[in-house]
Amino acid sequence: MYVVISGHAGKTTELKDIDRRDGSGSFSIAESSLAVKVTKDGEPDWYKLKFRGDRMINAGSYVQKGSLQSVVGKLTFEDWLDADENRVSKGVVTVTELQLPRKSAEA
Repeated sequence: MYVVISGHAGKTTELKDIDRRDGSGSFSIAESSLAVKVTKDGEPDWYKLKFRGDRMINAGSYVQKGSLQSVVGKLTFEDWLDADENRVSKGVVTVTELQLPRKSAEA
């Protein structure tokens, strides 16, 4: 499912090298997080953002902690068991489009 979400970046983008499962090498991705408030007074929902290719380069330049971002991407969920054996799920958006901030007009 593809989604469009907007919110504030929870951290500056981190570049990671990931080994391929088949052992044939590795690839690079950039990761960040995004806090999306559904209601004015409510707690935000957190999404992990994954960037590849040209979007990875743009994310490294523009996604800084606290910056307002809008992204389009494929939504999936990562599931795991926490320390108390409770099932935890987190939304992950593989970004296909990053809305870059507009440049302000020079005075």
